[in-house]
Amino acid sequence: MVRLVRFLLANNHCISDPTAGVTQSLRTMMRWLSEAGHDCHILSTARMGSPTITIEQHLESIGVSVPARAGNEAPILRYTTDGVPVTLLLTRHNDPAKPEATESAQYQELAEELLREFAPDQLIACNGETIILRALAAARSRGIATTFSLRNYGYYDPRYFEAVDHVFTTCQSVTDLHFEKIGLISTPIDSPIDWASVLAPTESRAFVTFVNPSLHKGLMLFARLADMLGSRRPDIPILVVQSGNSGGALNSIPGLDFSKYPQIMAAPAVPAPADYFALTRLLIVPSVSEAFGRVAAEAMINSIPAIVSNRGGLPATIGGDFSSGGGGRVVPIPDWMTPDTLELPGEAEVEPWFGAVCSLWDSPALYQAVARRARELADMRYSEEFSRSKHIAYLTSRTAGFRPFS
Repeated sequence: MVRLVRFLLANNHCISDPTAGVTQSLRTMMRWLSEAGHDCHILSTARMGSPTITIEQHLESIGVSVPARAGNEAPILRYTTDGVPVTLLLTRHNDPAKPEATESAQYQELAEELLREFAPDQLIACNGETIILRALAAARSRGIATTFSLRNYGYYDPRYFEAVDHVFTTCQSVTDLHFEKIGLISTPIDSPIDWASVLAPTESRAFVTFVNPSLHKGLMLFARLADMLGSRRPDIPILVVQSGNSGGALNSIPGLDFSKYPQIMAAPAVPAPADYFALTRLLIVPSVSEAFGRVAAEAMINSIPAIVSNRGGLPATIGGDFSSGGGGRVVPIPDWMTPDTLELPGEAEVEPWFGAVCSLWDSPALYQAVARRARELADMRYSEEFSRSKHIAYLTSRTAGFRPFS
């Protein structure tokens, strides 16, 4: 007999935000748990991933009425996303005049209320914001199992996990590095992907696409590559998809003028990955620091070859380079590049990337072989049936009273 569990997810981001990969993954995970018969609820704030979409615009687009603010307290909204009830505190994170203490206290009160009245068996939390850590502490004080979804590098202080029983990550790389740094024991499970929001038609795929032009995503390497392709291969169109706060980043790099290349185009953040994969023939992921590389996995689902860097979890995401049985191309980036590097690499350093793009673009046979392998691996590793079963089995087996350290 299946044991039914009550789950509360505490997150510091609007859970129904369609433009943020983390919330897409968490939302999918909670939907799977709910569809399996478990009772689920989500506590969320109003933080959005894209500056082009306000929380008010987003909520109105999904039919949620936004009340007028009265005084210092943020309104509390209750609605449903993907079949899961949501309690959203309408915070104003981007307003520096808003007292942070007021919103933090409200979030804490809501967390306490849900822990008391919803009475979950398990609290799942994501990110290390103070309000999340306080929610974890409140849950542990009640004997509720606490599970932390660790989705990136950098949580190298044991204090993040003081009130945590279990930790799961999105890839082996994150698990291994946190064990090495602080002795954290965690379970790697590939990030859940909603195939319906990812699968795209094939008839208009014509671009080399780069998503989220920000420094840690490899903006400087891509800028050099785009300049090389623009001048030497004007027949290859390039699409830059903005994401989060990355708008205008490419055009602000000194010494490069992309306006002279009409084949390089920009697009705003879009509600679903399928919107840009419908236009994508090749995906470029030159990240300097990347844990899972969700966009590369989504490309594989669409049989789109991804050219990724050799950093972090990206090689594992695509199963390695095609030459060794993987589902894409793994190309090194200069060792000196960091997530904060503002220096452009030289053309010689980016030549392997240029060659990888051109070889896939110019050889239909190679392109089709890589595309087929990408989809084969996606079917094995990222299918909803496989991922759903792994997440449900892991989460429903968590109990209280553990410490995730060796």
